Amino acid sequence: MKHQTRLTAVLLITTFLIGIVITGFTSIPKASAKESVSLSNTTNFDDPIAVIKGMIQAINDQDPYEYMNYFTNSNRTAMTQFLSSNKSESFFKEKEAKLIQIKELPKEVGVVAAGISSGENLNLDDTRVFYAEINFKVDKEDKWLYNGTNHRVIVVTKEDGNWKIVRLSVPSIEYLKDTGNGFNSKDENIAVKIESTLDKKGQIMNMKGAVIDNIAASEK
Repeated sequence: MKHQTRLTAVLLITTFLIGIVITGFTSIPKASAKESVSLSNTTNFDDPIAVIKGMIQAINDQDPYEYMNYFTNSNRTAMTQFLSSNKSESFFKEKEAKLIQIKELPKEVGVVAAGISSGENLNLDDTRVFYAEINFKVDKEDKWLYNGTNHRVIVVTKEDGNWKIVRLSVPSIEYLKDTGNGFNSKDENIAVKIESTLDKKGQIMNMKGAVIDNIAASEK
């Protein structure tokens, strides 16, 4: 039960639209279908790592339409609906992104870390879970996204013969470390302290140790 509270939070996060939780929308002209397909054609959809890198490049290009191409049909539909209904909202909360390191998690660990439930329509034989350190530059830091190294669990699955991203989520880093699946990096250790401070005190800290929000009072 040690990680139950944190893992439940992860599961709740992943029930929201990926475009809202991990990114926002920014008002930019829509890329043409030709342009969008051209960008995606440079990605090898037989390689899930290449798909993840393509998604990150789309963030750097600030191209939401290209970004959508790396996700499953259901995610693309939800993102498109959100875009059409919230044209004045920002899309990318991230201004820059850089993949620092990534590893595939053992299936049983990945399922728990990503909060995949038994009721989801996912063929686990065609699903892989990756753990990544990604450096972000953002305009405004919040509970799940801050400047510097962020940690994400990325679930990819086969759709129409191609690897596509099902979800991005913020994992329990302590759980991954305790199961021997952490990176053991300096930034990961800082992230564990951020996670612990949030769980115990309700204080949201960034990588520099500054408190950017305090949710303890609101939660009470």
